[in-house]
Amino acid sequence: MDTTTFTLSKVRCIPMVKLYTLDQAPRLIQAFKDSKVRAVNVSQQGPDGLALLKALAQEQDLLVGAGNVQTYEQARQAIQGGAAFVFSPLFDERMIELCHSRSIPIFPVTTQANLAALHQLNVLGCYPVEELGGLAFIDRMAAEGGFSFFVAGHIDESMMNHYLDNPHVLGMTGSWMFKDAENWKAVTEALIRTKQYWLS
Repeated sequence: MDTTTFTLSKVRCIPMVKLYTLDQAPRLIQAFKDSKVRAVNVSQQGPDGLALLKALAQEQDLLVGAGNVQTYEQARQAIQGGAAFVFSPLFDERMIELCHSRSIPIFPVTTQANLAALHQLNVLGCYPVEELGGLAFIDRMAAEGGFSFFVAGHIDESMMNHYLDNPHVLGMTGSWMFKDAENWKAVTEALIRTKQYWLS
């Protein structure tokens, strides 16, 4: 396992930034500093997704990745902008090859164990997790190919242990910690709560 994936597997609960704009980056960065959370996944589907990723990637103590990456160009721009990892809901072979060529871990989604093995992927994404079959799907894929997973998709705080207790789930990414959006005290407190899932 590469060092970035290993770090994410220790963090386990990776906050996903989706709705913030670039002008909110300073407050967002401060919330991460105050909470001492050390990893974040920035959705590339928002209007400021790439700009936010670039801003957050400037922070030395923050491991920043690109989330919901749907095209090769989005992946290329995110990596150029400082993304240390990529979450994609697709299985785009060009995107996977790009990430491999840059030594950037990518966690794409596939239901075909042989396809993942062909591309030398040991860790996959599973999102939206319930629509793919939930833990039963994860257990089946793990049995077929020994895969581990990062899960996502409408996971709220109350559902964390349901997924993280599964031995094949390395972690999850989601945005429940940002539900109070501009209430930065509440956001910081929610980010702090994610640390209870950290593995030492």
